[in-house]
Amino acid sequence: MPFTPRAAWADVPAAVRSAVADALGVAVVDHRDLRGGMSPGPAAALTLADGRTVFAKAMSAEVRAHNHLLVRRESAVLDVLPVSVPAPRRLATVERGAWIALVTTWAAGSTEGPWTDESIDAVTGACRAVSGHRAPAGLRPVAERIFDFDGWERVVPEDDWEVAYADRAAGVAADWVRWTSGDALVHRDLRADNVAVDSATGSATLLDWAYAAAGAPWIDLAQLAADIVGTGHRRGGQVATDRAYRLIQTLPTEAARFVVALTGMWRIRAATAQHAALPTISTWRRDRVRALRPLLTRLLTDLSPT
Repeated sequence: MPFTPRAAWADVPAAVRSAVADALGVAVVDHRDLRGGMSPGPAAALTLADGRTVFAKAMSAEVRAHNHLLVRRESAVLDVLPVSVPAPRRLATVERGAWIALVTTWAAGSTEGPWTDESIDAVTGACRAVSGHRAPAGLRPVAERIFDFDGWERVVPEDDWEVAYADRAAGVAADWVRWTSGDALVHRDLRADNVAVDSATGSATLLDWAYAAAGAPWIDLAQLAADIVGTGHRRGGQVATDRAYRLIQTLPTEAARFVVALTGMWRIRAATAQHAALPTISTWRRDRVRALRPLLTRLLTDLSPT
């Protein structure tokens, strides 16, 4: 689902584009605008005079201050990630007036859904590589990068499923600050459009590190499981649910609780958080919640006392 039309790279002020070239130390000879993601700011593949292709994104605080902050935060995170983390490398960050631009190395592969077994395996491997690292000093606890995980407590049930399960889901999600804590490196924004899967190598690069944090090592895999269902699997919804459930079964019990709480976050934010710059995000959240119901039913049954 397109959340918002991205501006074109040509719409970035000339002074900012010139500053990007100066910071890179090489001329930009061509560009290709990129679509997708949850930002109204421009994103582009830049072709440099030395033959390299790099990724660039820019944001004006006057358009959306939140996304401007995220670009600045991601710039700082990329500087402290170990080189063994499957992430792009920061090449330049420039700020001119209300604008900020970030340039990184290009990540080979596709960011397009739906999921396949091969892309799930590639991203699972990348998540395990990330969580094998201790979070660098300065990264905040994951509780500061998670919002509305008490969503099921605040939901006013709208249908029979919510009447039957919302209270149970609220109990499962309770005390989430404690059981999500840890010192592992966590990406915390795992979605199909935030990974580049290289089918030639069977590997994946995680993109968009603005929400990186210190937390429990299973968090990214739990969020991957939720996204498999939310984004969909090439072989259909039942396969997506089964594949996600199998992944969760390999993780600590708290991973199932995380998926329940994450769905509650989407549910309450669909009802309460509206964004003029992201006009379709509430619909996206509601669609995810409904797609995840079969998985949540299984998880809540597993988590219920016998």
